[in-house]
Amino acid sequence: MRSVVVITMKAIMPNLSPHFGQKRRYVLHQRVALSIVANWFIPTTTAFSPTLFARHTVSVPTSFSSKLASSLTTPAQSTVGNRISIDEDYPGLKRIHANPDIFVIEQFLDDASCDDLINKALDKGTHRSPVAYAGWSDDIKDLLGLAASGPVSWFAILGAWYESQGDTNASVPSLVIHALRNYAGLFIVAAIGIAIFTKWRADSLQNLRTSTSTTLDDLSQIGPQNFVKRASDLFEPASESLNVSPAAFFEAPTVIRYEKDQALAPHFDANRSAEFEDKNRGGQTLSTLLVYLNDVDDGGTTRFGRLPQVDDQRQVKGDKNLNIVPKTGDALLFFPADKNGIFDERTEHEGCPAVDQKWVARIWRHADRVPPPFGLSDDSIEAHL
Repeated sequence: MRSVVVITMKAIMPNLSPHFGQKRRYVLHQRVALSIVANWFIPTTTAFSPTLFARHTVSVPTSFSSKLASSLTTPAQSTVGNRISIDEDYPGLKRIHANPDIFVIEQFLDDASCDDLINKALDKGTHRSPVAYAGWSDDIKDLLGLAASGPVSWFAILGAWYESQGDTNASVPSLVIHALRNYAGLFIVAAIGIAIFTKWRADSLQNLRTSTSTTLDDLSQIGPQNFVKRASDLFEPASESLNVSPAAFFEAPTVIRYEKDQALAPHFDANRSAEFEDKNRGGQTLSTLLVYLNDVDDGGTTRFGRLPQVDDQRQVKGDKNLNIVPKTGDALLFFPADKNGIFDERTEHEGCPAVDQKWVARIWRHADRVPPPFGLSDDSIEAHL
């Protein structure tokens, strides 16, 4: 990038050079100064890692900065490793897709527990399901990097050159000072624009999710208690050296209701920026456990748009992608990231528009312990599990 800028400026400047000895010396100063400034401001390589408007909280497949950066460089993708361990002999567990592993668990919850989860959610009241712009920190960093090494640098340099036109006393230091001043001002303007764009993007994501939901963290209630207990039995302890229940790594159960035509757009449950953005809620999401709380005759299926159809009775007939029909008490288990927290984009999924009312309960299993209010308290876990 540096050599391109210097060569370009040297190619342009001779055409602008006056044919007088004194001013030729001035043009030479310009060339030297602009070469110095260009080499100073513009990095040799600007690498971008694709980020996502992620988390469910909801994400769209690729971010603005990812699409823009992909035209400049192709970043290396991290290799997805092994998922976290589960009890492979768990009753009713059936793998319907391998690599990535997708499981269904027949009769994970009984009818009474399903009904209790619905009733407790109705008693507490459901509200518009939240949508978070996950990956915002990486997107801001990428956009600032793109602006700083591209438009901001170019306009700062060209502005310094323009301001020095006709000044026969122009020197290398003065051109550098002009460029630095321009760069600072333009960078502030770019930062403000990126902040406005990020806020607009975060607000617009809410339209991707139209369901209502609530969390149930009272384990004295039979529905939430059975859900968390059975989930704890499914997941193996995070570490054999720690005498900690797997439930300590769960977010509190969330019950979600979809009315007619309500849906959840394609999204990812993991977050490429989880180490920073989700630090206060257990870090990366390593597993998603969904339990269908009622039968749905039409609509409301769970579809994985990047995975092929499977040979299973729950598969939607005629759909080329993996698409599961809800059935009361059955669970769907998948892994948005590997055991080390590496994001797995193959697990992109969506809640298709509901025709009949649909109820689902969800637990996210995180990489680290999830403190209240996002997770369950140690006292509640000890008392009821």
